Amino acid sequence: MSSVHGDSVFLIRTLEKILSDKETKRSQHQQLKKACEEALKEIKEEVKKRKNPNKSTSAVLPDPISGINADKYFMPFELACRSNVPRIIIASLDCIQKLVAYGHLRGDSVDPDNPDKRLIDKIIDTICGCFVGVQTE
Repeated sequence: MSSVHGDSVFLIRTLEKILSDKETKRSQHQQLKKACEEALKEIKEEVKKRKNPNKSTSAVLPDPISGINADKYFMPFELACRSNVPRIIIASLDCIQKLVAYGHLRGDSVDPDNPDKRLIDKIIDTICGCFVGVQTE
């Protein structure tokens, strides 16, 4: 895959890893499972659209959509970080770190749960929430 698809690779691989974890199949993680499945479906559809662009777009001008909006798919990672399952938390944090480091996850949008805040605040709270307690020092 080209570097343009780097964001989707991180997202797809991590969501599939979370979904394949045996803990995700437990009833207490149904919301996480559903969020991962929905995000995975949407991302794969978006990747297909990028591979088959509309014929009416100019071949000379750059595509206005240069990648997937990772901000839109933050919810599964937030739920994964709250799962209390170390394997799932580590996978989620690893993906969040890569998406932020490569500029795919910016947090510029409004937090869907609190319109007075930006998504970056929720991202930071989610990451910090993973490191609470004696074992995370």
